[in-house]
Amino acid sequence: MIDTTINIASVLTMVTVAGTLFFTTGTYASKIDNVKTEQQKVTKRVKVNEKDIIDLKITTAKIETKIDERFDKIEEILMDK
Repeated sequence: MIDTTINIASVLTMVTVAGTLFFTTGTYASKIDNVKTEQQKVTKRVKVNEKDIIDLKITTAKIETKIDERFDKIEEILMDK
């Protein structure tokens, strides 16, 4: 049969289990907050990197255009001779 009396060992066990649950919940809440903060930082970095990549593509296109123009001029000079 089940003993329904409460003794000090039972109370200590319940207090220990409750304390562990509260501590664990607090730890997980803190970890979740840290993950959210890091996620926001990473999102900002990604946006900045995307903008930088677009700027680099634009700059590369400008350089390619200038190279093509100069190559055309070189072809004209060579054809004239």
